[in-house]
Amino acid sequence: MQLSVKEKVFAAAEQLAMSKAFDQITFAEVAQAAGVHWTAVRRHFGSKEAMRQWFKEKQADQHAFDQADTRSRVILAAEAVFAVQGYANSSLDKVAEHAGLSKGAVYWHFSSKQDLFLNVLERAYERQIRMLPAQMEHILAAADPMAELVVWLEQQFLCLEDGDERSKLFLQFLVSGQEPEIQQKLQLLHTAFLDKVGGFLQQLQQRGFLSDDIRPRALAAMLDSLLKGVLIEWLIDPDPQALRMLIETVSRTLWKGVAVK
Repeated sequence: MQLSVKEKVFAAAEQLAMSKAFDQITFAEVAQAAGVHWTAVRRHFGSKEAMRQWFKEKQADQHAFDQADTRSRVILAAEAVFAVQGYANSSLDKVAEHAGLSKGAVYWHFSSKQDLFLNVLERAYERQIRMLPAQMEHILAAADPMAELVVWLEQQFLCLEDGDERSKLFLQFLVSGQEPEIQQKLQLLHTAFLDKVGGFLQQLQQRGFLSDDIRPRALAAMLDSLLKGVLIEWLIDPDPQALRMLIETVSRTLWKGVAVK
């Protein structure tokens, strides 16, 4: 049975809806896929806006059941791709391939490489903020807080010995800050992060765990700098024994400097 022009148009549209973002599909693409003239597509859809609304609703139905899961897969894949290949050499296509998803699935959630990168940034900071309070409480409740601090710092860098490229991701944040929007977003996220960590340290200070002459916000910035510095040392000289000695020295010096005397 031969399809009518209308059936051809909507059959082609259905296929395109699964591979490309709704606001990037044109009359010409639908026409080419359907094997008809572009005016036939316009005749059946009406205006360009009406066609895009149709695609938007169709894609919403397709992705509603697994949007959260797909978005998370894309961000996790992006973390790996950006860390290994660098921001400049990465693309949404490469992220889609790494995630095992179609290009359309990635473009559905993120409009550009910059948009995706900024979401990766935000996720990294949110993860640190979410985990830090419980980790610090565990250290302070230990019989030997300084020894527990050493253990915690070692855990932060176990991924380095395993060759996890995600540990280098923050370096991409810094070198990619040349783009004004990324630089501005990075500054806002980092400032918010240090403010929250500083607020948590201030609570510890009020509870008598930290010396009264410590400035919590400045201490937050120093802790962040120390962790980044340890990572840079590892990248320069990836020696596990040297890493452990550095962590122990940092922990001992840090604890003696900020703990209540």
